[in-house]
Formats: sequence, C-alpha cells, structure tokens
Amino acid sequence: MSAPLAAVLMLLLAVAVLPSSPRCRLTSALPTRRRVPLVFVCGAAGFTAVAAVVLLPLTTVLAAAVLVTTLGRRYRRRRRSRRGMDESRALETALDVLVGELRVGAHPAHAFSVAADETGGTVAASFRGVAARARLGADVSAGLRGLARSSALPAHWERLAVCWQLACDHGLAISTLMRAAQRDIAERQRFSMRVIAGMAGARATAAILAGLPVLGVLLGQLIGAQPLRFLLSGHAGGWLLVVGLTLACGGLLWSDRITDQAEL
Repeated sequence: MSAPLAAVLMLLLAVAVLPSSPRCRLTSALPTRRRVPLVFVCGAAGFTAVAAVVLLPLTTVLAAAVLVTTLGRRYRRRRRSRRGMDESRALETALDVLVGELRVGAHPAHAFSVAADETGGTVAASFRGVAARARLGADVSAGLRGLARSSALPAHWERLAVCWQLACDHGLAISTLMRAAQRDIAERQRFSMRVIAGMAGARATAAILAGLPVLGVLLGQLIGAQPLRFLLSGHAGGWLLVVGLTLACGGLLWSDRITDQAEL
C-alpha cells in the first residue's frame, strides 16, 4: 500500500471514529462579532463632545445638540413603535394558543405555560410569570396589570386583566373572554397597520419640508455663495443656524406627534 493511500484511509478512519459536532463546525466557520464595551462608547462620545465644545463655536455646538437630540428622539420613537408591533403580534399568537388549550380543558396555569413555550421575547416571559402566579394562587389580574406598566402596549394587558377579573368574579368562561380579547387585539393591529400606511404620505411630506432648507444651503454652496461659512462662523450666521435648525426640528417632532395621535 502506498503512503498517500494509507494516509487517506487513516484520515477517513479518524473522521468515522471521532465525528465533530455540526454545531461546532458551523460556529467555527461563522465569523464572531465583537461587541464594543459600553464604557469605551461613552468615553469616545464624551471625548468628542468635549473636543467639539473646545474647537467649534458655541452656535455650532448648540445646532449639533439640537440635531442629535431630534434624531435620538425619532430613533427611540421608531424603535418603540417597532417593539409595540412585535409585541402585539406575539401576544396575538400567544392568546390563540392559550384559547386552544383552555377550550380542551387545560388548567389556566398549564395553558399559559404552553402559550409561553409557543412564543418568544417579552410576551413569553410575561406569560410564564402569569403561569407561576396562577400555580401559587396569587392574584393573576394584578399580575397582568403589573405587566402593563412595563409593556409597550399597556392597554392590551389591561384588557386581559379585566377579562380575568370578570371570569373570577362572575364565573364566566375564561376561554370565551380570552378569545374576545385576542380578536380585539387582532382588529386593533389591523387598524393600526392601515393608519400607519395612510400616514406614510404625511410623514414623507413633513420630512421633505424639513429637509428643504438643507437643499437650499447645498445649492448655495454649489453656486459659490458659501452659506456654510456664514452659518458656521459663530457670529450672526451661527445664531441663524441655531434658530432655523430648532424650528425645522421642532416642526418635524410636532408632525410626528400629530401622526402618533392619529395612530392611537
């Protein structure tokens, strides 16, 4: 037997005798992302802010602060809206499973546990907490109201608490009440999606109107008028920049508030 053939046979024997885990093979092949510590991020942000205060004019720093604050508030608002939609979908799915378990005669604590296993995220953790309270004989409706305080959709959890209270006080079927709550949540989600789609044009119009001054400054810079030097000089132009940026950002946030009220 030649040496290359013997080596191939020994390699095949090693693979057959000592197989590696597929999970290990996949995780070793995938690149790992290294998360930057929060201390470094805060330190870099603080150093950048101090450098900007020292090197840039006061008006430029104020304008940058207004812009960063506006962008941060809009980002948090978008993130809260996305989290609310995800929680609404997960809650609808969990209630569907819960009603199915209750209709076949399962104990409410077991039904909540099964619904928690079928979902994920904060809804699953909340349902596991409700199941634990039901096993211990605690006040489940009070637990549901407590979950409403930390949820992005407090009205849904308040509605579930009312349904549970009605079932305990008047002996009504908990499955029927939970089915009504599940249908109400589904209809509210569909209505919210329609309102969001209808408000897309208004949001786009507000964003375009807020960005028109930026377009005018860029056009002036292209034709050689040098508006950026005037606005970033720190004198009268700097204060005009602060006032104009404050008005534009305030109008954008006010339009977001109006459209948010329409979605409620």
